[in-house]
Amino acid sequence: MKVKLLLRGPLQKYGNDKRIVEVHSERSNVTVRDTIEQLNIPLSAVSFILINGEKKNLETALQGGEEITVYPRVAGG
Repeated sequence: MKVKLLLRGPLQKYGNDKRIVEVHSERSNVTVRDTIEQLNIPLSAVSFILINGEKKNLETALQGGEEITVYPRVAGG
């Protein structure tokens, strides 16, 4: 299975400073959480995700071929 991750803002450092990263998995029943953890992205750094443009949660099962946009948490004020 292969998916494409679009890493926004400071999360790009987990993709070797690439904004778009392809992630491959030999496992079945892979979730968004599994894919994010495969890149060693701390879940606490993730604000929300979109799968093919729709907001989803970390437990969403992946079929392969999805485009996952990962947005970082932001702070300030």
